[in-house]
Amino acid sequence: MIQQKDKLFRFAFSILKDSNDAQDAVQDVVLKLWKNRRLLDNAKNLESYCLNAVKNLCFDVLRKQKKHQNYLQTNISEHMEETRFDTIDFVEKLKQELHQLPVQQRMAIELKDFQGMEYEEISDIMDQSANTIRVHVSRGRKKLFEIFKEELANV
Repeated sequence: MIQQKDKLFRFAFSILKDSNDAQDAVQDVVLKLWKNRRLLDNAKNLESYCLNAVKNLCFDVLRKQKKHQNYLQTNISEHMEETRFDTIDFVEKLKQELHQLPVQQRMAIELKDFQGMEYEEISDIMDQSANTIRVHVSRGRKKLFEIFKEELANV
């Protein structure tokens, strides 16, 4: 049996394409065969019997890996779908709350955070000082943060 170990390993590796999995498969087969060594006396061709046992075990391993991979893909897909809906809900809620802010705060936040403008550019557009724009952005962000902080506390 021991002299067949390398041949069994190469055979397992040709199926599984992973040396650790192949070693585990050969070890499992050798252990099973050792436990049932009395039955091996009836085997006409021991080498063929061992190769068959390795092949069957390797196919079992591949089936389990495929099931595991399918399970992971399904869970990841479901989680991504849930996250996508959560993100859409969050964006919609943000839009709704943003429109509830006073006009000056809403405009300042939209120009600063969504358009990426600098305070000086916004001050020119809104005809207010850059410091006033900073205050509008800061107060608006604070209100939005308080609203979403309450939302998260309720989840």
